[in-house]
Amino acid sequence: MKGLDIPAHIYLIVGLLTLIAIAPLPYGYYTFMRFIVCGCSGYIAYNLYLNNDRNAWLWIFGIIAILFNPFAPIHMIKEIWMIVDALVGGLFLLLSYRSYKTDK
Repeated sequence: MKGLDIPAHIYLIVGLLTLIAIAPLPYGYYTFMRFIVCGCSGYIAYNLYLNNDRNAWLWIFGIIAILFNPFAPIHMIKEIWMIVDALVGGLFLLLSYRSYKTDK
């Protein structure tokens, strides 16, 4: 899929930032992470849309971008955010591995 052709280290950084967010950290970190995750997810969704890759990945990354939007944050309890962070972090790490394997 052309829209998901992003360097593996970008996926890795976003995945690690999201997994680190499971720990209790200052609120500033979560705001910083929201900018990064929202920006990357929005960029991926936009690329998928431009490349006519209108499949489940477009919806998944669009939802992630909305969920991590720093300008109009969605408020949930910490336990729910921990699950969301783990799932999104795992997805980005999986894509990092996949991208790393295809780069070789």
